[in-house]
Amino acid sequence: MPPKRKAPLATADANAIVAPAAKKVTKGKDMARVGPSAAAAAAAAKKYKYSDPSSFANQGPVECAFLMWPSRDDEDDESDTDEDDDEEDKAVPGSLLDILNGLANEKAKAVHEALNPPHERAEGCRSISVEEIRRRVDETSKPFQEKMDEARQKFVTAGTMTAEEAKVTVGQDDETRKRKRKAKKGLQKALNKVQEERNKAVRLALDHDGTNTMAVEEEQRRIAEASKPFEEKMEKVRGTFVFGEMLTEEEAKAILPNIGDNVGDGDGEKKDKDAEKEDSVPPRVVTDKGFPVTKAGLEKFFEINQEIDKRDQDAHDMYIYNDFSGYGVIEVLENTLAEFNKLIFKKEVSPLKKWAIVEALTTYLEMGDHMVLMMSDNSEGIGEIFDMMGVMFITALEMLHESGLIGPISPLPDNVGLMTLFFLDFMTNTATDFDIEWTHEIVRSADMYGVVLSPLKQVEGVDQETLDDLRERCEDEKRGKGFAWKTEYPKFKRSHPGGHHYDINKMPQKEKARYTFGTKEYKADMMMGDDSDEMSGDSDYD
Repeated sequence: MPPKRKAPLATADANAIVAPAAKKVTKGKDMARVGPSAAAAAAAAKKYKYSDPSSFANQGPVECAFLMWPSRDDEDDESDTDEDDDEEDKAVPGSLLDILNGLANEKAKAVHEALNPPHERAEGCRSISVEEIRRRVDETSKPFQEKMDEARQKFVTAGTMTAEEAKVTVGQDDETRKRKRKAKKGLQKALNKVQEERNKAVRLALDHDGTNTMAVEEEQRRIAEASKPFEEKMEKVRGTFVFGEMLTEEEAKAILPNIGDNVGDGDGEKKDKDAEKEDSVPPRVVTDKGFPVTKAGLEKFFEINQEIDKRDQDAHDMYIYNDFSGYGVIEVLENTLAEFNKLIFKKEVSPLKKWAIVEALTTYLEMGDHMVLMMSDNSEGIGEIFDMMGVMFITALEMLHESGLIGPISPLPDNVGLMTLFFLDFMTNTATDFDIEWTHEIVRSADMYGVVLSPLKQVEGVDQETLDDLRERCEDEKRGKGFAWKTEYPKFKRSHPGGHHYDINKMPQKEKARYTFGTKEYKADMMMGDDSDEMSGDSDYD
């Protein structure tokens, strides 16, 4: 049975890293011959498989952050539908905008017919030059533009609108309005994500040194400094939506984050701190409100999400092919495993830096949206990635145990146990279709190294019965082969190289424009009758 959990640590002094002393491996005359310093070095090199004690000697307290449990109320409102949006932007019947929208629909239909005449479709002639496309579009659009100008003039002549008001009133066909609505939603969602990142960064900036009292000027300086890169990121996000005529600059600027900043508001923040003091909630233990993660793990978690966003075709308002975003997630997971491989046996690297990678990946598995990954057609490759993650987690527990970072006197008393529950929850529930057969080995290692596994109501997929069943299997079976990182990862890497192939930010602009909704290149392909699957077939980017 696993050891019972002792009282968690709550003070910075108790959470300071104390490097374990190396045991002697030479005795007597041999010890005298090599000298004490050489013997100690030899002992350390032999004993420590992952990180030398010097890699975290004299290190201060482990910097931690506290994440709130995800709220079930955060899910999108099911009533937020396209039909509701359509009602919101519907023009008043008989108004100039209503008339222009109708003409825009007629124009769009006429342009499509001009680009796809029946005789060409029957003959299979689908090769049209860009110049010919432009000629047909301009020629077909001209009479509708004239009708639009006439409609504007009628409203001006009637005195119901000024010439300037009529000029800026622009009609849009139904498809364009639908695309605009989707783009605005996408931009709103993207800005909110950046705002959440900004809020967390500001909180870390205000709290990183544990200062309880701070001058207003210093608080404002920290907020401004922490916010700057995220404000720049928001402008880049807006620029992405303006590119390719998804939204105009004015439309993009009008959309702001709508989740608030929740930091730097003085009284509110003070109340939160006072409430925390009243409840006497230690910052390094799991509570009903949230759970602890290391600051390094949190930053790596943000990085993983950012890398996935770079490969999300929906976030870029693009459609390349069905499983593109799923393959992008696969690439990020491969890169994360490659980073772990790069560091795990470097003895000069702190074990906490290595654990941060595992912690971040596990937090992503528990809190991320895995729809595009699970719907990918590469189920075999995904299963291999999950198997490699299992080897990674077992290796990480051994590494933490070697450095004395597991147990009630460690700086991570709750963190390691919680991450183990998160990992088990994902592999036994979210990844249930992959027939994973090694989850009991995670429990075996956790028990072996003294990780306390206490079921939590917030981690519904792993209860005491689940843990008991896994432990029973450990008793019935001995650990088999296939869990040594040094032998398993090289085989895995041959078919899982990672890289940046699915990073949309690195995609050539010309190719990117072809798959971006609203661009001239995208419109040309669609008007010629090509669907996105056909486009992906002859792309250089798949």
